[in-house]
Amino acid sequence: MKSNVSFLRRLGAMFYDTCLTFSLVFFIGMVANALFGDMGGAFFYLITLPSVYLYFTMSWVKGRQTVGMKAWKFQVIQNNQSSHKGKSITHQQAFIRFMLGFISFLTLGAGFIYQVFSQNNLAWHDQISHTLLVKN
Repeated sequence: MKSNVSFLRRLGAMFYDTCLTFSLVFFIGMVANALFGDMGGAFFYLITLPSVYLYFTMSWVKGRQTVGMKAWKFQVIQNNQSSHKGKSITHQQAFIRFMLGFISFLTLGAGFIYQVFSQNNLAWHDQISHTLLVKN
């Protein structure tokens, strides 16, 4: 199945979610510093990645969309077996999508840019996790 969400729409949602994620990380850092002072660094790193992970994966699994995706009017659904096609993604799919999305980001966006050249308009992490972005 082909995604009907454009690369620019995806970038818009990524910008929203990046701003929200930085706010979350900043808040965690502030709390860690207030509670532990100089020792807050260990707490900060211990809690930041799981918090960001939970924001994305729970948004995808429970509501099919993050705040950025909601603002840009699209959602993520399953794109695998016909009996599950169109349903909310699973925790396993969300884990794969998050990890590969992070790798795509670290490779200067190569996994996201791939969407522009893909016949089915999917990024790397969408193809591998069997997920699909669709407009609301």
